[in-house]
Amino acid sequence: MTKKTKDNNAPYGAELLVDLHDCDLVGLVNKEKLTEFFVTLCEKIDMKRHGNPLFWEDYSDLPHLNGVSAMQFIETSTIVCHPLPMLNSVYVNIFSCKEFDEQVALDYCINFWRAKKEVHNLVVRT
Repeated sequence: MTKKTKDNNAPYGAELLVDLHDCDLVGLVNKEKLTEFFVTLCEKIDMKRHGNPLFWEDYSDLPHLNGVSAMQFIETSTIVCHPLPMLNSVYVNIFSCKEFDEQVALDYCINFWRAKKEVHNLVVRT
């Protein structure tokens, strides 16, 4: 993430947007595994979790959106995760005003969700 400059113009934070595709989600899309995902990710990128993850189960008329999504509050913002089993895809947003190692976060997401393809973007918030 961009650091403060001499004139003290600093970004507010950064959001890492991760789209994971061709994932092997067998055994991974449940509240216990999502909790494990957040706990380990926070340890790897040195984020302090606040409480346990919040879960939302979608079983709407849009089958491709069905599944369990979750959000983890962290001291400096949130991490949100949307696994979509019908699409074999997972979408993760990590937003923090505290610096974190984007590559460590990305590598962990790819490995945890067993993704064969990924697209990611880092958005610096001002």
